[in-house]
Amino acid sequence: MLNTLLKGCENISMRLVWLGGILLIGSAILVTVDVFSRKFLNISLAGSDELSGYAFGMSTSLAFAYALISRSNIRVDAFYHLFPRWLRVFSDVFGLALLLGFMGLITYLGFNLLADSFAYGSRSITPLRTPLAIPQTVWWLGLAFAMVTGLLILIASLVAVLRKDWNKLQNLVGVKSVDEQITEETV
Repeated sequence: MLNTLLKGCENISMRLVWLGGILLIGSAILVTVDVFSRKFLNISLAGSDELSGYAFGMSTSLAFAYALISRSNIRVDAFYHLFPRWLRVFSDVFGLALLLGFMGLITYLGFNLLADSFAYGSRSITPLRTPLAIPQTVWWLGLAFAMVTGLLILIASLVAVLRKDWNKLQNLVGVKSVDEQITEETV
């Protein structure tokens, strides 16, 4: 069942990454049109910078779960390969737990921010007067989904440790080998 849930999270996270990419491309097009219209038509599309900021924030949070699943999160691994197995296992699982602790705090505080925006009807202080709850909802949902995905990965990692399934653990939370990175880049 845990593998099924992780596979479902992987499928959803792939779609969310694509959605985030579409948001970024759309904002890049909007800013480009704004720059050209200012230069050649002396007309500004008010709010293109605001909308691109929302797109960036939303697309970033939508990609967090994918980064966890694909082990793309940045880690300092200069000495990792020199560690004995038990220390690599500990650092992988402990590192994920610390990351989830930080993400949990951000998700919790982000929910408080979102709840305040809904409660007070907060709007941006720009000419668009965007209701802040709209982009914050998407942003928070990305954080919450990443948190759930990370917890599933942590549980699966602990199960792999208990079963002494080191290959499974490596595939869940281990640092990618050079061969894995080369294969990823060439396929």
